[in-house]
Amino acid sequence: MIETRQLLLIQTVASTGSYSAAGRELGLTQPAISYQMRRLEQQVGTALAVRRGRLMSLTAAGVALVAQAERVLATLRAAEEEMGLFAGRDVGEVRIASFPSASATLVADAIAAATALMPSVTITHVQAEPRDARRMVRRGEADIAVTYRFDPSPFMEPEAASAAEGALHHDHLLRDDLWVALPSGHPAAKHPRVRFEELKDETWHLASPRFDAFVRNLAATHSTTPHISLAPDDYVTVQALVARRLGVAVIPGLGLAAHQNPRVVPRLVEDFPSRLVQMEYWPDLARIPSIASMIAILGDAALRVNLPKAPGTPSRRASTKRNAMNA
Repeated sequence: MIETRQLLLIQTVASTGSYSAAGRELGLTQPAISYQMRRLEQQVGTALAVRRGRLMSLTAAGVALVAQAERVLATLRAAEEEMGLFAGRDVGEVRIASFPSASATLVADAIAAATALMPSVTITHVQAEPRDARRMVRRGEADIAVTYRFDPSPFMEPEAASAAEGALHHDHLLRDDLWVALPSGHPAAKHPRVRFEELKDETWHLASPRFDAFVRNLAATHSTTPHISLAPDDYVTVQALVARRLGVAVIPGLGLAAHQNPRVVPRLVEDFPSRLVQMEYWPDLARIPSIASMIAILGDAALRVNLPKAPGTPSRRASTKRNAMNA
């Protein structure tokens, strides 16, 4: 029978990419790691990792075993914390990984609410792009990942999800539209929605290579090649460039909710995709009271985020009130 220490071993080899790095993380020598991996391979009857230059690469069997290891180790952590509650220990820790614009908005609000409601729970947070945040949850380095995927769009490169990613549970939080940030007084700002052809001659300041792909694809349908300037992954800086009339920028609604330069006018653009923001976590971890509470608090925080609205669009509160009156 495969033991827990062996699951931790192959998970660490997978995350570090080498036996020597895995040894440093586990406090073992490289020969000891190599010996234990050989024993594990003999036990399962097939190769789990092969050397490619200085790095170790998992075989298909190794990838499958790591996926199982991540599930088992998450279940064991849930069991340990649950037993701690029965034993009367004051246990409680929640680790969140989230992308920057979510960190500055709904995650910050959720941490504030959770700190007030669960003062004995330790809450830690790290910023990570969606792929890295998912990986942290799979490896047991985080409990909840706040991530996003783009709505299917002919202008957006398709996103591939691995089998391991699919094993995580997903809870939808909100739809986050992508906006174009225009300098105050820009002719296109007169309208609540903008057509791309009105902006095709602009310089585009983009904070993500993913934005680069769909802007180029959208421009191709208008038989033009956009002038693109990749800016730092910082929406404050990007808006500062726009405010100085150095071009326009693509900014998600959460980025504008975190900070909006008063000299920048956001507008929706036809055919721009949206981001579907979600929580991802191992289902077994939702049995831990502190993590279950944080999941609920994040859901509530997502409902309260003050996302930008197109001119003439009623606020969420006004829409709710109108629907109640018409009921």
